[in-house]
Amino acid sequence: MGKLIGAGLLAVVVLAGLIFGGWQAGWWFKTQNTNRQAHLYRHSYENQQTLRDQITSKIGDYEQVHATAPDSAWERGILNIICADADKVTGDALPADQQQFMADNCAYGEAR
Repeated sequence: MGKLIGAGLLAVVVLAGLIFGGWQAGWWFKTQNTNRQAHLYRHSYENQQTLRDQITSKIGDYEQVHATAPDSAWERGILNIICADADKVTGDALPADQQQFMADNCAYGEAR
């Protein structure tokens, strides 16, 4: 009878250890997932903001080159960068002036 009680007590201790270990593992996995999601969100936001900033900058470059060297390979290269970046923008729409620029100059991520 003593062996049966000892085995039962051992089983309860092992079961309690498994439950506690599983509970701790659940918290660890939840923390890891939360950190991963936060990293993806930051990366996505930073990437989108970088694209938007580059579009603004490159439109300024394009306007300068267009004024001094219209229809040049340089102008076309800048325009291709702008169009490719604009094609990758997701989420909030670009400002109206930039949308109009894209409509006038870009098609399917490339310069017209």
